[in-house]
Amino acid sequence: MLHENGLEQQKGTTAGMKYRKCTCGADIREDKIYCEKCGRAVQIVPDYDPNEDFILGQEETDPEDTESGSQPEGQKSWRKYAAAGACLVVFGCLAYQYAYHSTIQADQVPVDSEEVAEGPEELLEKPQFGMEPGTYSYSPMLTLSHNGNDGQIYYTADGTTPDEKSRRYEAPILLGEGTTVIRAVFIRTDGVVSEEAVGTYQITFTYPDEPVFSVPSGEYTGGFSVTMTSGEGCRIYYTTNGEEPGPRSRLYQGAVYIPPGLTVLQAVAIDEEGGTSGIVEAIYNVSENPEPPVEDTGEIPSEVPAVP
Repeated sequence: MLHENGLEQQKGTTAGMKYRKCTCGADIREDKIYCEKCGRAVQIVPDYDPNEDFILGQEETDPEDTESGSQPEGQKSWRKYAAAGACLVVFGCLAYQYAYHSTIQADQVPVDSEEVAEGPEELLEKPQFGMEPGTYSYSPMLTLSHNGNDGQIYYTADGTTPDEKSRRYEAPILLGEGTTVIRAVFIRTDGVVSEEAVGTYQITFTYPDEPVFSVPSGEYTGGFSVTMTSGEGCRIYYTTNGEEPGPRSRLYQGAVYIPPGLTVLQAVAIDEEGGTSGIVEAIYNVSENPEPPVEDTGEIPSEVPAVP
């Protein structure tokens, strides 16, 4: 029989002493653990006898346990291991589900603790326009207002977004001809910004007709009067000294007398919405009336000059 150390075991007796046979051929006494010839270590392995295992198994099995239906000890151990394994599997599944749901909840609630503590952001009312956005035929003065007192209104007129660097509202805004987009916000002293107010204004001027003079420019003899007319609802302002007429000039209320001499008459018409017409002009060169000629009656004057 071959063993792990390569030795061949062969039982024998010599004078009551048992020997084993080494692979080198030398006899090794049973009380020796190495070969005295080759020095190889001896591993003692008893011969295997299947009958001995069967007998031992019969002795370990209790007949009473077999009759009562109880299971052998080996089968009981197998069931214990199976139950322990099932418990480990269940525990692992529960741990996996807990970790999975915790991850899902963390992804679904991206709430910043600082935001929760601060609460919702405060919204301020947007500024109010003094006139509704729309189309107008004159240049209006737009006013802005807000019910807050601890801040300022900032606005833009070029369509850009207003902020604290934009123009600060301090006086009414004159809207000129064309399209103007006003954007305004109210900024409180603590930096809170209101909603933005936006208004688009289309200014299209309508101009009244120019005044019409009753007497055109020219040379005339003797003074005369000139009347002026214009469209309905218009006022006429005029000058006679060469200055350009306007709202502060003399208001036409009746015929204007043109005396002898050179007169430059200028006039402008302004309607109720402030629309201004073009300026009309007339130049009058007026000479004085000559004395009427003396008629010859043929009478001799009462006083005749003395002849020297």
